[in-house]
Amino acid sequence: METVIIGQGFNLGENTSVGRELIEQFNSERYDSFTCLVAFASYGGISALTPYIEKEKKRGVAIKVILGVDQKGTSKEALEEVLSWGVDALIYHTRSVTIFHPKVYLFENVDIFTLIVGSNNLTEMGLVKNIECSLMIKDIKSNPVCSKFYDYWKPILDGTETNLYPITRDLIDRLSEEGIVVSESRRAQRHDDGSDSADVPQPGAMRFGCSEIQPNPEGFAPKRLVKVRRPASSSVGEAMRTSAGDEVSLPIGQEVLIAEIGGGPRWKQVNFPVEIFETFFGARRGDNTYAIKLTNIAADGTLGSTETRQAVSVKSGNYRFEIGCAETQGAYPGAESRPIGLFVKVKSDEFLYQVLLAEHSAYRRIREYLYRESPHKGDVELKRHIVHVEAVRALYPELVI
Repeated sequence: METVIIGQGFNLGENTSVGRELIEQFNSERYDSFTCLVAFASYGGISALTPYIEKEKKRGVAIKVILGVDQKGTSKEALEEVLSWGVDALIYHTRSVTIFHPKVYLFENVDIFTLIVGSNNLTEMGLVKNIECSLMIKDIKSNPVCSKFYDYWKPILDGTETNLYPITRDLIDRLSEEGIVVSESRRAQRHDDGSDSADVPQPGAMRFGCSEIQPNPEGFAPKRLVKVRRPASSSVGEAMRTSAGDEVSLPIGQEVLIAEIGGGPRWKQVNFPVEIFETFFGARRGDNTYAIKLTNIAADGTLGSTETRQAVSVKSGNYRFEIGCAETQGAYPGAESRPIGLFVKVKSDEFLYQVLLAEHSAYRRIREYLYRESPHKGDVELKRHIVHVEAVRALYPELVI
């Protein structure tokens, strides 16, 4: 028998996490079943496991997922992602004051098992970033731990428990309508950053320091969401189509380019350093056949139409793409309040973007961050900085979930 303590989020030099262990077990391809009983789930945590679940399904692995929806700890988007897995997926929920609160991950084949039990929810924070602790046991199936686990949880594991409900489209809609599950942004506000709209910090409250956050392990790549409003008629890229109402959440990548936009009468032709032109946008210097798709998010959060824009690379060292949003139709506001573009990567050649002018509510926060983080090359140099989407989420919560 092998017994391991999985610490997480504290001693970062160890670089251990339940997220890392789950990936290792999935990649081992040693097991023919995976079962988890977990209290809370987020879209980030669930989507990070999607490629592994899909791979295991192709191998014929039996997968059972049982989630709690208490205390608004599981989001609607998380349940929708689980539904897309096409596995045996259920929720456990009652009207009593007790809540469904286990965090159990079990891998098995006919001979051996790996059991992870601890404090880690099925969220990005719970699987990697929070300070957590779990116990992992690996042994042969004759170990009584395995049989006792099945003895205790039998009605839930065999589906005879009356408080289990299969995850369906109709169930998700009903849970959402009744406020039992909420959007990813509401869930994250309450559970990932520890805040709640009902609890407003008061002046003079205790102030605590910050600690470093553990990075995601290799292969753990949560999908992100950006929240926008869709007008009644719009033509958006195929990857951005959705049928879910007026306010929609779109999957995005993990990189956001924050870029000051230079002046001149044709300032909608946005210039970039060649490194950003090639590494972020995927263009190549000297190749003007390459094109990207740009979809604008207006100041009011409305999603615009998708523009196909060719890369422009000239011998003078200019590397640019043209944008066509409402903000660029007016006169350039000047060097003292340069417009700032947020370019959010959806795919390698597909991007959302928004142009912030000085009067925008997020402009000051974004500008201060950009000037603090961008290399200082003098006041004349335009500032650009590629950041993780979580940084923009903290600065601009109205946009990024």
